[in-house]
Amino acid sequence: MGPNTQQFEAWNGGESVHYVDHADRYDRQLAPVSDALLARAAIRAGESVLDVGCGCGVTTLAAAEHAGAAVGVDISDPLVRVAVERARLAEVGNAEFLVADAQTHGFGDGVYDVVISQFGLMFFDDPVGAFSNLRRAMAAGGRIVFATWQGLDANDWLGPVVRAVGQYAEVPVLGGLANGGGMFALRDGSEIAGLLDAAGFADLAIEPFSPDLLVGGGGSVDESADFLLGMGIVRGLLGRLDPQQRESAIRVVRGELAERHEAGVGIRLAAGVWLVSATS
Repeated sequence: MGPNTQQFEAWNGGESVHYVDHADRYDRQLAPVSDALLARAAIRAGESVLDVGCGCGVTTLAAAEHAGAAVGVDISDPLVRVAVERARLAEVGNAEFLVADAQTHGFGDGVYDVVISQFGLMFFDDPVGAFSNLRRAMAAGGRIVFATWQGLDANDWLGPVVRAVGQYAEVPVLGGLANGGGMFALRDGSEIAGLLDAAGFADLAIEPFSPDLLVGGGGSVDESADFLLGMGIVRGLLGRLDPQQRESAIRVVRGELAERHEAGVGIRLAAGVWLVSATS
């Protein structure tokens, strides 16, 4: 298999479906992270921006409001199609989108003033090579700013599922660079520091960020629960159970979410994120 083959297959297949079907809801759920990421990036007029793992394009389009030009890149053709259509409907003329693997794609040397990413840098099978490739694409003194998940235990928005699954099966320790690419691959701040140093970055800053996320962007208990239960990470955890256990665990999850629902708002649960920045 070639580089990132497993990720390519996942994000051009089943993993993309929930994101495409619920793109607006994901945007609302992750809005606190998007706002913090863009504030930290502090994109200035005329700067060129590369958004890695751009998904359905919300951060690319937001960056384009300030940048001279913004390019979103993602390995997922279905997600990029949504991003392209969003740009067309919003008549954003200085954003473009590219289906490519940022680990190996030839972006050119010294092209981008700023590289941003919202949960898009955890999926490389060669992290040092990938970050080195991104650094080559950055202008001298350019900056990279990205958000990545802390560990599963720091993300209470997955807590109801973890607790329900834990009644019947051992919940796996997910993430860490040694375990390959995935949602929690960059959970460890010291591993992030070592990775960026190995890739040649300087001026590293890693800050914890603990926003409340509105599950599924708000809605009724059933709407919020259905959204959460449809996410890939949740399907994977529930998939460790037999059918009877899974049915019972889902009832437990729905019950806990119902207890935490705020009328007219939805369900707000805490997240654990690293906000990382460095210079080329």
